[in-house]
Amino acid sequence: MIKIYGKNCIREAIRANGELQEVFIQEDVSKKDVAFLELLKDKKIKYSIEPKKKMDSLFGTGHQGYGAYHKDYKIYGEEILDFITKSPKRLLLLDGIMDPHNLGAILRSVDAFGYDAVVLPKNRSCSITETVAHVSTGAIEHVKIAYVNSLSVFIGRLKEAGYWICGTDAKGDTDVSQIDLSLDLAIIIGSEGFGMTRTLVKQTDYLLSIPMVGHVNSLNASVSTGIILYALKK
Repeated sequence: MIKIYGKNCIREAIRANGELQEVFIQEDVSKKDVAFLELLKDKKIKYSIEPKKKMDSLFGTGHQGYGAYHKDYKIYGEEILDFITKSPKRLLLLDGIMDPHNLGAILRSVDAFGYDAVVLPKNRSCSITETVAHVSTGAIEHVKIAYVNSLSVFIGRLKEAGYWICGTDAKGDTDVSQIDLSLDLAIIIGSEGFGMTRTLVKQTDYLLSIPMVGHVNSLNASVSTGIILYALKK
């Protein structure tokens, strides 16, 4: 079970038929949002109305008057490849992303641009937390997430399956506009502080860069992800 909070997150969970075990609404908020209560009743979702003090104790102070208990999100392993059938295929691999805010924002981009799944290594990665779910503003309901033992080994499987591997680095020698968008692609985004590991860099077919003209040539991992995913959208 995981706690989610915020009206948008909960509404998206309801819309996606996410498995909500119980919804909690702050007392004063419930009086103003009758439509939300009617939605819960219509969907036959268990809910309770609580004072602010109780809501704060359950969900912290950023809940906006809405919280819920959600069944744990489905997590895949290497079998994720069996669930990707459309073409061209698009996977996002995250190498060492530890910040839950970055991961949540990345999930929003993955959903927005129609990518098939996000794959992370089991070690040195952010897990799926309440913060990740909240920052994703409901995108987590629609994105397949997989954790694998080794990204390097998984990339070997991807190459055998016909994927082309696109790494990302400020010193990359390939502009995203040069990539054939008819290919099945796996895009790697490196960690917030250190970028991609050297082992993965050696496994790439293309090392992409984002052309920049500003004085500070550095972008947040989630911002870089959004730009790259949009550029490589078929």
